[in-house]
Amino acid sequence: MILIRHHNEGQLKPYFYFALEEYILNTLLKDGETYFFTWEIHGVVIGKNQVIENEVNLEFLRANNIDVYRRPTGGGCVYADHRNTMFSILTKRTNKDFSFKTYLSRIIDSMSLLGLDITFSGRNDLLYDGKKISGNAFLQNKNGMLMHGTFLYDCDLETMVRAITPSDEKLVSKGISSVKSRVTNLKPFLNGMTQEELIKHWENTLTNKTYELTDDEIALIHQMAKKYETKAWIYQKQPAYTKMLKKRIQGGLMEIKLDLHDGMIRSLTLHGDFFDKHDLSSFEQAFINQTYTAENMKKILQEHDIRHYILDIDSDEFSELLISGTLI
Repeated sequence: MILIRHHNEGQLKPYFYFALEEYILNTLLKDGETYFFTWEIHGVVIGKNQVIENEVNLEFLRANNIDVYRRPTGGGCVYADHRNTMFSILTKRTNKDFSFKTYLSRIIDSMSLLGLDITFSGRNDLLYDGKKISGNAFLQNKNGMLMHGTFLYDCDLETMVRAITPSDEKLVSKGISSVKSRVTNLKPFLNGMTQEELIKHWENTLTNKTYELTDDEIALIHQMAKKYETKAWIYQKQPAYTKMLKKRIQGGLMEIKLDLHDGMIRSLTLHGDFFDKHDLSSFEQAFINQTYTAENMKKILQEHDIRHYILDIDSDEFSELLISGTLI
């Protein structure tokens, strides 16, 4: 395999790595070639076809400044931090159906050199001593195939569970116990090998050539990466649904009803036992067809002061309630 170098390994947002995969797949890859690189992220990565609110604990993510990313491959939601190594393998399509095992067997062989017996399980997982250490996702197009995945070195499993589990504390507690019984970090079994040394071991045993990206290529990939950080990309696959936000704040009981689709507000209506000073319709209409993000809500509220419409209301409390339901 050919190792990709760009001199910012593990220090960039996942948008760059998604774009790097795209660049290799559609521009760089030639017949008979297979490329490999590792990367690190901190955040929750959801599959291309998943609905964000079904997969993550938004309140926990927001409180802990954990970002949500959408990858271009299918599969399930994962949490990763800087103690979790991500890896990507890209190759030309063959006449045979894709199999995760074909490529994950190379990781298995590399780890066997360290005395670890890693096994392939199910559709796309790697196990150590019966516990999951790696999950993987896949896509293919006319140019080739991409497989990328996680590799648990010393990931914070408790944060992982809280990030991708509904906010009910009973479910979280059960989830932590359940996850710890089914997954494991490899650090305790590597005889003191650091994460950096593990990555170097992979590079030495999995690859036999190196491709250094030029400055022009890196600039192009950064440009390509911009689409993966757009709200249109992150919000895709969000179905039409209604969100209710309810809280007693200064000024009265406030209920905010939001009809949403693809991250856009289709309608917003206010209900409660508050006293309105002016017709609320002009305020409510200001939100129609607006992207439901914290940044955008703050901007609209600056232009349309809720205190003009409702008696004795605390604008900061109202803003906090409205923003509490945003995804990003």
